[in-house]
Amino acid sequence: MTVGTIMAARPDAPERRYTRAQTFARLALVIVGLVAAGIASWSILLFILLFIVSIIAHEFGHFIVARRAGMKVTEFFIGFGPRIWSFRRGEVEYGLKAIPLGAYVKTPGMTNLETDIPEQDEPRTFRAASSPRRALMIFAGPAMNLLLALVGFCVAFAVYDEPTMISSFPVVEVADLEGEPASPATVAGIQSGDIIRSIDGIAVDPDGPYTQVGDIVRSRPNKVVPIVVERDGAALTLQATLGTRDGCSSQGYLGVRPSSSEGIIQRNAIEGVGEGAKFFGSAAADTVIGIGKVFGPSGVGRIFRTVTKSACDDLTTRPVSIIGISQIGGQAVKSGAQATIMLISVVNLALGMLNLLPVLPLDGGHLLMTAIERIRRRKNPKYVIDYARAVPYFGVAIIVIVFVMFSALYLDTLRLF
Repeated sequence: MTVGTIMAARPDAPERRYTRAQTFARLALVIVGLVAAGIASWSILLFILLFIVSIIAHEFGHFIVARRAGMKVTEFFIGFGPRIWSFRRGEVEYGLKAIPLGAYVKTPGMTNLETDIPEQDEPRTFRAASSPRRALMIFAGPAMNLLLALVGFCVAFAVYDEPTMISSFPVVEVADLEGEPASPATVAGIQSGDIIRSIDGIAVDPDGPYTQVGDIVRSRPNKVVPIVVERDGAALTLQATLGTRDGCSSQGYLGVRPSSSEGIIQRNAIEGVGEGAKFFGSAAADTVIGIGKVFGPSGVGRIFRTVTKSACDDLTTRPVSIIGISQIGGQAVKSGAQATIMLISVVNLALGMLNLLPVLPLDGGHLLMTAIERIRRRKNPKYVIDYARAVPYFGVAIIVIVFVMFSALYLDTLRLF
């Protein structure tokens, strides 16, 4: 068995070995592909490479703790699918495979289903180690991602000044884009600097968030609504014919945004590290809440409605796939080092938390199995979990995770066209 990231699972089928010429030919194809990708978009390629480094760090956590705990490690590969290139150092084979969507470390004896392990290797298998060592080895992968996230946040806050946007809502500005048709707000006569007081008879709370404007507007596509604004101390009632969002005819669009001013928060290095640690804590809590919403009944239902086109695709309410992450990452790289560090830190935080979900074959599932085995062995020292009987208990959760992941991939692919 293997310990791998959430991105994919490694098949256990025997692999074909290639000649030296075939190996170099496949490696050359990978290099040509990377060069072509760099020419197409160097920023997206750079972010994908950073993402792959994050996955390698995850597996390195498993690898180093397994070796320190006396477990045998036989493989450490980047990617899945056909073998491209590999070499052996001692008893470990290192290498590269064709699909760079993950990595894996192979440690024999992670379940009771492996029956072909040589007798002399049994004392060094995963299942032969003590429960604390097994738990530490499993947790080391997500822990590496969480550590990278923490360090990244601390660096971002300690090295760079923090840009801020100070909102002046309910003062708004018209969000027309150069070269685009005039927005419904412009046609209605709304001007930047106006104060929104009500929309379609619904009062706007001046102390509330701007999202209340979006909530009112989104539910009224193509509808003519009265909008009361305050301009130079006088109240004006304007009639606006709301439009619709691109690719989403069921959501209304007005074309305003909260007026805001840019600011900068300056900190010294110590203050920055403290702020980074604080941000890590709040981001971790938000990530847990977000995972619960995405994989909960309402989240899965929302994704299903989006896939079946009965609801609009909203990136703020669903997860993104490697395609979506790469596009966002490419934009972050172009924005500069600070944005790149923050985003890759967020990605590492998400990878670490997702892999701790108590579902096989994720790391959290293996941690759960280790805990159950430890508890049961208090009464029966020879107790071993039968993974063939345990896996079906995770059936529903596995189906939900696979559905969410492939739905995100499908929706992000649609956005490319």
